[in-house]
Amino acid sequence: MKNNNQSDQDKFIRQAIASAFILQAAIIGIKGNLDVLSGKPAIDVIQGMIVQGIELIVKANRTQKSVEDDRSH
Repeated sequence: MKNNNQSDQDKFIRQAIASAFILQAAIIGIKGNLDVLSGKPAIDVIQGMIVQGIELIVKANRTQKSVEDDRSH
């Protein structure tokens, strides 16, 4: 019973983390659109969005590896 409860808790945590990353990606897109609409040069906005996207991908990758390491121990 405890193992199943732990599994459910792990699944919930992984889903919460994934949802947070999806939300961050959406915020990057929304902020980029707002910046362009406010008159900032599109090329600058796109470059900033790319940098933020790469940072998010790296952070998600590190988190995934951390979760996988925790599961193996």
